[in-house]
Amino acid sequence: MRYDRYGYNRYSNRDDYFYADEKKIKRDFMNYADPKTKKINEVGYEKMGKTLGIDIYTDIFMTYFSYKCGQKSIEYITEEEYSKGLKNLRCNTLEELKKKILNVREDLLNVHTDDFLNFFYFLFDFNVPGDSEVEKKKKTLSYDIVEVYFKALFCNQFKFVGEFLQFLKAKNVGLKWDEWRVFLDLIRNLGATFPKDYNIAGHYCLIYDEFYRSYCTNHNIKIVDPYADEEEDD
Repeated sequence: MRYDRYGYNRYSNRDDYFYADEKKIKRDFMNYADPKTKKINEVGYEKMGKTLGIDIYTDIFMTYFSYKCGQKSIEYITEEEYSKGLKNLRCNTLEELKKKILNVREDLLNVHTDDFLNFFYFLFDFNVPGDSEVEKKKKTLSYDIVEVYFKALFCNQFKFVGEFLQFLKAKNVGLKWDEWRVFLDLIRNLGATFPKDYNIAGHYCLIYDEFYRSYCTNHNIKIVDPYADEEEDD
């Protein structure tokens, strides 16, 4: 989002008018920042949670704010990041943001938007160490973290996700970088109808093929497997 030298969003509609007050944002940031480091650490996070009226450890909104900030470290928020986050959400203070939480939370759960896609990708990168994409592609997001995010983002919308979490837990595995991203493709394409139209030859990653077979077996659903047909022909 771009602003002119006076702090006005040049691309906003008249009904969505917003003035970014840099001084006000800075004062608000200092309410939560450590006086010595000039960064918002865990103590500041907790204070932010009280202002917003949410549990920072369980509410996905806090992580969404980190995404809007473009936060680089999971340990702290810089003044520049804080300012970016508030502006992206068209607010000058957390008190203003508090009034928007319900609307923002509803919008962020729309899995078909570009914003959700970028947020979902951010979640993996935000929670694994490594400075480059090459490094992160070698990492796995632990099951505990996957469970937290999937429950917050998907379980209320897509019934099969709860069973998928049970499947992962039983295998004692999390999700790799590519598996994490492919899951969103699965949700967008088949979330409302899974396992109908699932294609084992559709390149959804091996772990989803395994879950598909497990799900069908548990629910007495015929498994559609083109590879099995090939084996029978041989």
